[in-house]
Amino acid sequence: MTGKTPSPELLQKYLANECSEAERKLVDAWYQGLHLESTETFSASDEERLLLHLQSQIAQQKKLLHPKILPIRGLWLYAGGIAAMLALCFGLFYLGRNGKDTTASQVFPDSLLVFSNTQKKVVHYLLPDQTQIWLHPGAEVHYPRTFAGRKNREIQFEGEGFFNVTRDSLHPFVIRSGTLTTQVLGTSFNVKAYTDQPVYSVAVVTGSVSVSASGQKAQAETVILKPQQQVTFEKSTSQLTINNVETRNTLQETWQPVSLSFTDASLADITERLQKTFRVKIKIENPALGKCELKADFDRQNLPEILEMINTLIGSTYEMDGDHIVISGEGCGDI
Repeated sequence: MTGKTPSPELLQKYLANECSEAERKLVDAWYQGLHLESTETFSASDEERLLLHLQSQIAQQKKLLHPKILPIRGLWLYAGGIAAMLALCFGLFYLGRNGKDTTASQVFPDSLLVFSNTQKKVVHYLLPDQTQIWLHPGAEVHYPRTFAGRKNREIQFEGEGFFNVTRDSLHPFVIRSGTLTTQVLGTSFNVKAYTDQPVYSVAVVTGSVSVSASGQKAQAETVILKPQQQVTFEKSTSQLTINNVETRNTLQETWQPVSLSFTDASLADITERLQKTFRVKIKIENPALGKCELKADFDRQNLPEILEMINTLIGSTYEMDGDHIVISGEGCGDI
């Protein structure tokens, strides 16, 4: 099977760590046949990083199915994307081992994997249980190689990130950010917990979330959040305060899902609409890029997802600094 692309079923088993030793060797042999400048075998930590890269990239490609209407170029990008992405992931994995990979997992002596987002954009990442995280610049997550055999799916997190947790009623998902603990069974919510800021926050989109805090100056306190509720945590006093998240007649946070439709709209018009929808300022660096026209429906997607889709369709990139976003690119020509 060397040189032949493994079947989707085999790759799925490989990603789920359910394939036999013989099947694993077939996939590894396929990788060796990609003509990358390396004949090294995988270590256990290398395989974990490869698996997570594949999971994350495949999940991002699947998101391309969400818009209901796409330009023809967008459809071609998706059709070729899945086939090419697997090979690209192996190549990126190799480069990550031999160069500076700014958004890659590292293995630390305590057996926890660490993923840090040092890019200037929101990065999508997949945990071993298929829980999805959209990490903002500077965010970092610590998690075990596997959640199997553990009572809880426990991780450590700092920075800002939007979580879409895979439901598992027998194994709660627990996030620890200093003395703040967030626990769920399966839901979506945003966590903002920068270590250099005095206030943390957790906001819920779907499901319910239990948030507790403990500290030397106060007894442990626990609150239950429902959709469209947010709790703030004062680090100095360990106090939790619940507020409702405004959803009408106000700007949305970047993590809040919205439904937007564009028909042959220029990127300049689209970014203006996004600015009126979200709490951000968007600048198009190249005027020619602003003339690119798009036709797409975004169904309950957050701002990072919308930006990634735009990047895919017109070949642009973006950088984020707080609530300021800069979109760069050469322009479209005929899309």
